[in-house]
Amino acid sequence: MPFILYSYLTAEILAPFFASLLIVSGVLFTGKLMQIVDMIFALNIGFADFLRLCAYIAPNLLLFAIPMAGTLGVIIAFTRLSTDNEIIALKASGLDLYRLLPPVFLFALATALLSGFLSTQMIPAGNIAMKSLFVRLATEKIAKGIQEKRFSEGTGNIVLYVDKIDPKTQKWQGVYLSDLSDKENPVTVISKSGNLASHMENMYVSLDLEDGTMHRSENNITQTIEFDRYQINIPIDPPKSIDNTPRNQLDKKTLSQAELLVQVEKFGAKSRKGNNYLIEYHKRIVLAAGCFILCLLGLPIALRSKAGQRNIGIPLGLVFFILYFVAITGAKGVCDNSSLNAGFVMWLPNIVFAIITLTVIFITANEKWDSVLRAMQKLFKK
Repeated sequence: MPFILYSYLTAEILAPFFASLLIVSGVLFTGKLMQIVDMIFALNIGFADFLRLCAYIAPNLLLFAIPMAGTLGVIIAFTRLSTDNEIIALKASGLDLYRLLPPVFLFALATALLSGFLSTQMIPAGNIAMKSLFVRLATEKIAKGIQEKRFSEGTGNIVLYVDKIDPKTQKWQGVYLSDLSDKENPVTVISKSGNLASHMENMYVSLDLEDGTMHRSENNITQTIEFDRYQINIPIDPPKSIDNTPRNQLDKKTLSQAELLVQVEKFGAKSRKGNNYLIEYHKRIVLAAGCFILCLLGLPIALRSKAGQRNIGIPLGLVFFILYFVAITGAKGVCDNSSLNAGFVMWLPNIVFAIITLTVIFITANEKWDSVLRAMQKLFKK
């Protein structure tokens, strides 16, 4: 009996879970795509690279989609069972709420483990791969825009002319460069040779010139400087990042959990930099644990629905979901701007929601909602 029942309940949960996951992921992906569409056209991303970019974006989106879809899956499944009086039939058979918990518990645990794997493994790996993709695409775009005996395209305020390009080494011969970054005081560089180099770690492409002269005029004064090697850096400016983190903070998003702790030890947990790494370390685990709590919370919320009554399970579940992520965002903001223990503050929303979940499960299992509502009415009347 338990195996058949649990298999049935699991199947009831999985169907709306996958449907919700598909819808929620589609909505999130569409919103994210609107943010990076300019970058897609600017870098002339092909179909194969577009698919790679989607794969790198996916873990970030799934980290939010899985908890929402998991909560909705539990709520929708048990709301249907409740409105079709199947829950009443199960209770008549001697099964209380606690006997229905094991399949929900295992489902919540599976989604939490998947969320934890995404946040601690897949997202850092995806950010590294995405960073590499941006640099490669920008380098290819600049390289394609540099042709023999033609002025360059796609190099921003820098105009480049190359007399000859070695087909094997891709090294330039006879280079003329005009840097118009300061339009009032442009810089002209003439060199015998040069080449293009990419720097993934710092997100820029460099033009390395050798054996030449630099000519600069300022306030009617002209300077000529000879050099053996001259480097001009062209920063790569992708969208802030997949999860709206500024580019100069992207490095912590690429670190593993062990590497984050190394950085915390290096800078000290009480320093601003060390605190930022510590917040990131805890946030990844907190979100996975939050997925577990939200899925469990979906069960008692769904069982509030009865045949003939208005279904409030889904909107109530979404309210709790939004409140949870608002609480996580607030906790992160408090950690960023105070000297409070980052571990405790980041875990505080989970502690609060875990207490709420256990309380609601207890009230629902013992059918105490009427007593609770009457007590609340008396309290508000006073």
